[in-house]
Amino acid sequence: MWTTRRTLRIAGLAIVLVGVMFGLAMLFLHAYLKRSIVAILQDRFQSEVQINNLQTAIFPRVSATADDITLHLKGSGDAPPMITIRRLTVSANIVALMVGHISSVHLEGLQIRIPPHPPSTGQGIKRGKRIRFPLVIDQITSDDALLETLPSDAKHVAHDFDIHHVVLGSFSFDSPASFSATLTNPVPKGEIESQGRFGPWVAEQPGETAVSGKFVFSNADFSSIHGLSGTMSSEGKYSGTLDKINVEGDTKMSDFALAFAGNPMPLTTHYVAVVDGTTGNTYLQSVEAHLGQSPISVKGEIVGVPGMKGRHVMLEATSRGGRAQDLLHLAVKGPPPVDGTMDLHTTIDLPPAPGGGNDVVGSLSLDGAMDIASGHFTNSGVQTKLDSLSRAGRGEPKDSEIQDVISNMQAKFVVGHGVAHLSGVSFEVPGATVQMDGSYGMQSGDIDFHGHLILDAKLSQTTTGIKSDILKLFDPLFKKPGGGSSIPIAVTGNRTHPMIGPDFSGKSRANSKQQSMARP
Repeated sequence: MWTTRRTLRIAGLAIVLVGVMFGLAMLFLHAYLKRSIVAILQDRFQSEVQINNLQTAIFPRVSATADDITLHLKGSGDAPPMITIRRLTVSANIVALMVGHISSVHLEGLQIRIPPHPPSTGQGIKRGKRIRFPLVIDQITSDDALLETLPSDAKHVAHDFDIHHVVLGSFSFDSPASFSATLTNPVPKGEIESQGRFGPWVAEQPGETAVSGKFVFSNADFSSIHGLSGTMSSEGKYSGTLDKINVEGDTKMSDFALAFAGNPMPLTTHYVAVVDGTTGNTYLQSVEAHLGQSPISVKGEIVGVPGMKGRHVMLEATSRGGRAQDLLHLAVKGPPPVDGTMDLHTTIDLPPAPGGGNDVVGSLSLDGAMDIASGHFTNSGVQTKLDSLSRAGRGEPKDSEIQDVISNMQAKFVVGHGVAHLSGVSFEVPGATVQMDGSYGMQSGDIDFHGHLILDAKLSQTTTGIKSDILKLFDPLFKKPGGGSSIPIAVTGNRTHPMIGPDFSGKSRANSKQQSMARP
C-alpha cells in the first residue's frame, strides 16, 4: 500500500516536472521564435520590425500565429511602413522543420509599399553581410493583398495593384520563388491571371527585385473608360525588375468603338513596352495594330501627372495604305462616307480629365494629316453630284460617259474639345478641285467649311443653252489665272443635311488670303 502511494506521488511529481519543463520549453520556443523571426525579417528586409502578438504551439504540429506585423525600411524616416501584415500563420511538421522546411505560411491583410528608386550616386548598392538561414517555405498564400508603388515625387499619385489571391512555392530568401496570382485591373476593368518567378528580394533597393512570367488579361471592359466601348482579351510575357519590366503581348477586340459614333470595329495589336512598376508609367516602344484591315503603327508613353488621378497618354500613330472606310467607320456616325486608300499620321494627346474623370472625346487632342487616294463616295446621291461636277469642270456637262469618277482628298487636322478643325482641305475630281478650311463637330455633326471651287472650264462652259449665254457675262468675275474658274463656296449645316452653295460671307476670300500668305 505504502509502495503504491509512493509510486503515485513520484508519478505525480514527474507529471508536474514534465509540465513545468514543457512550459519552460514553450516559453523558450516562443522567445526563440520571436527573436528569430524578428532577426531574419530585419536582416532580409533591412527594416525595423514590430510584432504585436505571437502565439506558438508544438503539438501535434509546430505552429505560430503573429498579429500586426510592421516592417519600416531603415532610414525611411516618417514614411509609411514598407510591409504590414494583419495576421501571419505558420504551420510546420517537426521532422521537416529539422531539415529547414516550413510547410505553409498564410498572410492576411498584406500590404507592400515599394519605395521609389533613390537618385543614382554612381557607387552602386552596398550590400551588408547576410545572416545565413537555409529555410525553405513550401507554400506561401495571401488573400486580398495590396501592392503599392510609391512615386519619387510626392505630387504624383501612388500606383496600386489589388491582388485577390497569390501563391508562392518553394520560397527562400536566397533564390527565386514560383508564383501564381489573380488580380483585377481597375481601368479598363478586367481579371488578370499571372504565373512566373519572383525574387530573390533585394532589401537595399526593392525596385531591383527580379520578376518574370506570363499573363492572361480576360474580359477587359472598355466601357469603364467614358467614351469607349468593347471587350478586350490579352496575353503575353514579361521579365525584368520591379522598376523596369519588359512586356510583350497581343490584344484582341471584336467590338472596339468610340461611343459617340457607335460603330464597333475589330482591333488587334502586338506590342512591346517597358513598364516602370514603381510608378506605373508605360513606354510603348512598338505597337503594330490592325483596325479592320488597316495597319496602324503606334509608339509613345502613358505616364502619371503630378497631383492628378489617371494617366497622360501621348502617342504617335501612322497608317500607310489603310482603308479609309475602316478609319472613318470608327470615327463617324453611320456608314463611312467614302472608301479608298488612306495614309494617316497624327499625334494623340489624351491628358487625365480634371477631377479624375475619363471623358475621352472631351479630353482628346489630335494633330496630323491624312491623304485619301482613289476615293469613292458610298452615298449614290453624293457620287452622282461628283460625276456632274467633274463633267461641268471639264466643260462637258452633257457627256454621260463621265461617271463613277474617283477623287483624291487631303487635309491637315487638329482635334480638340470634340471639334475637328481642318485646314488645307483639298478635294479633287477630274476637271475640278475644292479647297476649303473649316470645322466639324465630332458629336454634334455640325459643319462649317468655306473655300473655293476651282474648275478647268469657264463658268459658262459648265452648262448649255441660254444658261451658258447668260453665264458668259460672269466669266470675267470668276476667272482664275491660267484659265478656268474659281468660285467661292460654303458647306454648312449638319452632317445629315449639309447645305452647299455660293459663299458671300467673305470667309472664303479670307481663307484664300491666309493660304496664299502661308505658301511662301
